[in-house]
Amino acid sequence: MPGNNLNIKRWTSKNTAKWLKEEGFSEYVDLLCNKHRLDGIALLTLTEYDLRSPPLELKVLGDIKRLMVSIRKLQKQNKDLLEEMGYNNDEWLDATVRHSNSIQNTDWLCNGVEHLMGASAGGSIDEQHQNANGKCKHRRLDPEFWKTALGSIYVFIVFGFTSFVMVLVHERVPDVQTYPPLPDIFLDSVPRIPWAFAMAEVCGVVLCIIWMLVLLLHKHRSIIFRRMCSLMGTVFLLRCVSMFVTSLSVPGQHLQCSGKLYGDMWAKLHRAFAIWSGFGMTLTGVHTCGDYMFSGHTVVITLLNFFVTECKYYMHHIYLQ
Repeated sequence: MPGNNLNIKRWTSKNTAKWLKEEGFSEYVDLLCNKHRLDGIALLTLTEYDLRSPPLELKVLGDIKRLMVSIRKLQKQNKDLLEEMGYNNDEWLDATVRHSNSIQNTDWLCNGVEHLMGASAGGSIDEQHQNANGKCKHRRLDPEFWKTALGSIYVFIVFGFTSFVMVLVHERVPDVQTYPPLPDIFLDSVPRIPWAFAMAEVCGVVLCIIWMLVLLLHKHRSIIFRRMCSLMGTVFLLRCVSMFVTSLSVPGQHLQCSGKLYGDMWAKLHRAFAIWSGFGMTLTGVHTCGDYMFSGHTVVITLLNFFVTECKYYMHHIYLQ
C-alpha cells in the first residue's frame, strides 16, 4: 500500500487518514476518520451506498465516484482478506456495483415523484425517502387538524368581510341612466344570452360537489382543504381591497340591482348576511351590482377547477394504495 507498510487489517484511523490524503481526499479525513473512526477493515468494506446514505451523505458525485474507484482498487489488492472475513470478493464486488446502480435509479424515481408532487398545491404531499434496501417509501404526513381549523376560520371571516364590502361598494355604483356602461367591442357586437350567468353559477355548484367528493376520498383531505381555504381566503381578501379602492360603472343595463340603503347600517349588515349566507349567487337571490367587474364567480370556478383537476390526477396515480 502506498505510504502504509502495515497490513490493511491492522490499519487504524490514522493509517486510513494517511491513505485518504495520498489518494487526494484530504477534505474527507475529518468526516471519515475523526468523526466515524474508519479503520482499515471498515474502509475495505465501504460501499457507494454507505457514502451516499446517512450518516456520511457525501454530496459531490465526482468525489463519490473517485473515492469508490480507489476503494475498489484496495479491495482488489486484498481479495484474500475479504474472503477471510466471509466475502466472496468477485461476487461481492459485482453485487456492490449492482446495488449502487439500483440506488441511483431509486434516487431518480423518488426525486422525480417528489418533484412531481411538489409542483402541485405548493409542495410535496408525501415525503419520499429510502429504506435500507434502497426502496422508495412514503411517509404519511401529520394532518395537523389545528391548521385546518385555523384555515377554516380564516376563510369564514374573509367571506363575511367580503359580503360587507360588497354592500358598501354597491352603494357607490353610479346611476346607470346617467353613467351608461363602459363600451365593449365584443359584447356590444353579440346578442346577450340571458341564462349565461346562471349557467356559470350552476357550473360552479357542480364543480363544488365534485371537489367535495374528491376531498372526501382523498387520504390527505385535511392538508388539501386548508390549502384551499388559505388560497381562496387570500384571493377574496385582495378582491375586497380592489373593489373598495376602485369605482367602476355597471357592466350592463340588463342587470337587476338591489336598492341602495344610504345611512341604514343595520339594513346593510342584514344584506351582508344575506349575501354571505347565499354565497353571493343570483340563484339564492343576491342582486348587488358593485362587484360584477371584480368577478368572485371567476375566482371560485378557477380555484375549484384547479384543485379538482390536480387532486383527482394525483389521487389516481399516487394516493389510492
